[in-house]
Amino acid sequence: MKLTLATNEEINLLHSKYKRFNTHLLENPSELYNYTGIMDVFNRVLTEEEAFELLGEKHNLKYGANFSDTFTQLFHIEESGVYVLIYKKGLSKEAFKYKLSCLNRSETNIFRKLFSHSKGIYKIGDVEALVFLTKLSVTELYFVDFFFPSLDTVIIGNYDLSFPIYSNSIIGFNKCKEIIEENGLFIRQ
Repeated sequence: MKLTLATNEEINLLHSKYKRFNTHLLENPSELYNYTGIMDVFNRVLTEEEAFELLGEKHNLKYGANFSDTFTQLFHIEESGVYVLIYKKGLSKEAFKYKLSCLNRSETNIFRKLFSHSKGIYKIGDVEALVFLTKLSVTELYFVDFFFPSLDTVIIGNYDLSFPIYSNSIIGFNKCKEIIEENGLFIRQ
């Protein structure tokens, strides 16, 4: 599994393109991104009753492969490499230990390694690392922000498989939309 800390040069290039890395904290993403949506299993917002009935761990496991396949396809077309932000603030020791207990031995070692540095931007070097990081978000164990520089797009891990997608390029947004839909998912507003 190849996952390396981004170099200072890579971080500077990403910063010049995205302006902010903690995209998941943006109050109004449309101020920074021209095209926004939510990658989701459903093409609409569910009612409270539907959400109560349909969402949960079984839902996430049922559709997790759709998300992994989507991210894998995006990874393969990305010319500049895929980067992730591992936001490390606010994670207590108890929460960290719980997250480790949910992972297998090799995943535990990788997760520990991610938190052994104060920096939080990593370059994904292979599909195995990408699938691991996707799994963290799909299972709601730990959310990461995925950066696709050649598509000018960021996808944010989030609850209930509703992943915000932000892009500054209509071409990048439409390419993501095409791949998302090929994998049985939607982009909703």
